[in-house]
Amino acid sequence: MKKEYYFVEVDLTNMTIVNWGITTEATLTGNTSKPNIHRVFLTKGQYNKFVNKLSSRR
Repeated sequence: MKKEYYFVEVDLTNMTIVNWGITTEATLTGNTSKPNIHRVFLTKGQYNKFVNKLSSRR
């Protein structure tokens, strides 16, 4: 079983969340292939609370 990493991606130019999800690969820096996008890793509990909060707003 591969380890899962939970994340949100933030656009640093306008401070908005542009993506969130689960991946099997993680970097220590949070850098992505796009220089303006930074990936912030969360614990599973933090990620689940975040997703639940998004779901309740729909």
